[in-house]
Amino acid sequence: MKITVLGWYGTETIGDRAILAGLISLFNKSYKSFEIRLGSLNPFFSQRTINEDYCFYKEIVGQEITIELFNSKSSTELFAAIKESDLVLMGGGPLMDLNELFMIEYAFKKAKKAGVKTALLGCGIGPLFHKKYRRSVLNISSNSDLIILRDSKSKISLKNIYAEFDKPFQSEKISVSYDPAVECVLEFKRLNKKIEQDYIAINLRDFPAEYGKNCDCKSINEKLKAFVKDVALKYCGKDIRLVPMHYFHIGGDDRVFLNSIALELKLKNIHVQNTNLTLKETIECFQNANFNIGMRFHSVVLQVIVSGKNCILDYTEPKKGKISSFLSDIDNVGFYNNRYIALQESQISSSIMLNDGDEFHIDESMVRERLKVYIDNLVEFVV
Repeated sequence: MKITVLGWYGTETIGDRAILAGLISLFNKSYKSFEIRLGSLNPFFSQRTINEDYCFYKEIVGQEITIELFNSKSSTELFAAIKESDLVLMGGGPLMDLNELFMIEYAFKKAKKAGVKTALLGCGIGPLFHKKYRRSVLNISSNSDLIILRDSKSKISLKNIYAEFDKPFQSEKISVSYDPAVECVLEFKRLNKKIEQDYIAINLRDFPAEYGKNCDCKSINEKLKAFVKDVALKYCGKDIRLVPMHYFHIGGDDRVFLNSIALELKLKNIHVQNTNLTLKETIECFQNANFNIGMRFHSVVLQVIVSGKNCILDYTEPKKGKISSFLSDIDNVGFYNNRYIALQESQISSSIMLNDGDEFHIDESMVRERLKVYIDNLVEFVV
């Protein structure tokens, strides 16, 4: 099976790397053999991250994997990859207000004309504040043979886009599962045991203006710094590790913001993880921590699945963004109701950590059953 994977690769976060690892696991469970052509916006960066994570890929699937890179910004290379493929897919991530969205739209139209199957696998819908991007999402989904979204609210958002453009929405053809990164972390847990160590892991990011229309980003960042100070003083006997989920300037290298916090606070127990961690090392860091605090979406996903001893700082749209959408699908007991702060509308306080000894236990059989939606649909593309 020859599979072309497109997306925001080339600027990938640890979360994007977890998506790719999860997709590789799902492909392995769906096909006897497969090879991947990965479209990258900056192939040199993706080559580095693949090199760092390749051993983990092999560990998950138990065999060598073929991954060839090409420049997805080159129409020549993109079309050549499409023509040689059995399946072209958008491999996770959000369909949101990004100009690169038009590249995905172009690729899916070309694939359909070439008779190549297309799929949206594990994608979210939004934020989409501009009509031109909503129209592009409509065109992408209209040219998709298979759509599996990463949460229930994304399906509602896609339905609203179809209604906006007065197009019929075939709900029964749109499936919902979890983000493919969930598959990655479950496979990690299958292969690795927890060794708890005496530290608190915190992921933060410089608040992104594109996720809030009327947010005071500077004010929120100052509140995040005050929050870290509060945690560090409250748990003065523990190492406070500020852990990045992104190590590249495009998309915002987390180390810039994290170091600004550490340098301003000058507290001895605060340390920034400045040396790059691989995908596996990042998951291990969250698994073995006494407690975790996550802000980037995939830091939340990784921490919830691998640890369950965590709280959440949600920078996305309150009650409709990707973090609250993930929680509403996976937390059916309300565990995170009092362990969650919506940064766009709430004050930030370390009191969110009052129950730091409690642990969320996922219903793994339920989660794996829902992930099986990917496999059930992918096997239909066998050629």
